[in-house]
Amino acid sequence: MWQTFVHWFSELIQFMYGITDVIGVPNYGLAIILITILIKVVLFPLTQKQMKSMRGMQEIQPEVKYVQEKFKDEPEIMQKKMMELYKEKGVSPFGGCLPLLVQMPIFIAFYQSLIKFDFAVTEHASFLGIDNIGQSVSYYIGQGQIIPIYLPILAAVTTFLQQRISMVDTKDPTQKSMLYVMPLFMAWIVLKMPAGLPIYWVMFNTLGIFQQLYVNWHSKQVKIDNNSSLVIEGGVVEKAVHTSSEEDNASNTGNHAGREKGGKKNNGSSRDRKKRKKR
Repeated sequence: MWQTFVHWFSELIQFMYGITDVIGVPNYGLAIILITILIKVVLFPLTQKQMKSMRGMQEIQPEVKYVQEKFKDEPEIMQKKMMELYKEKGVSPFGGCLPLLVQMPIFIAFYQSLIKFDFAVTEHASFLGIDNIGQSVSYYIGQGQIIPIYLPILAAVTTFLQQRISMVDTKDPTQKSMLYVMPLFMAWIVLKMPAGLPIYWVMFNTLGIFQQLYVNWHSKQVKIDNNSSLVIEGGVVEKAVHTSSEEDNASNTGNHAGREKGGKKNNGSSRDRKKRKKR
């Protein structure tokens, strides 16, 4: 079954190459870019959910740490409170797992299909200074060609940028270490793989960066809208309280004036003075 999937992937590369031939720019590197765009579109709902969930999880980390600290001696209650917090905030700690599980077979299938790929026209397997995208970057470096080194560099840079813009707390030591370790690891990985794979990885990351920027912007807009609602509601409540206070003050003032007036009427009236004179 796996070999069938790999074979299907090879056929997809050939199909996309045929499209590039039809539009007048036959190139296997361009075919891989088209495949990447197609994969990104298909996985968009999953990756969108993953990005939102990961960002949401990062944003509630202070609350998570508070719950963990408060109920550290009561694991069952802590677990219950954590689930309630996730439900309240609309996030899931496992929200980012499914897209990664889906992407991994695609990455491996890409790798295996490119290793033994039969290019219809070998000349069309060249791409931006690389003679054949079926060969690894390290192979070209061993041949004394330095130009292909841009692919591992781009793979590292795009990985770094995507991780950086997805971070909420840049001071978190775990996230900070992964921010630098993961790009270097990916650069080393793609250095040993067929050059077509880093083309896919760089393009996928680039599209992911734009998607993450959209998620960040949308998250900020939601916060602004929520804060605006709170300010408006708070203003209405404050106005109502202020109006009520004014009414109470006016009522108290009226009562006080009435008492004073009544006092003068009872104690200082001409009738009372006449009675006192007669006495």
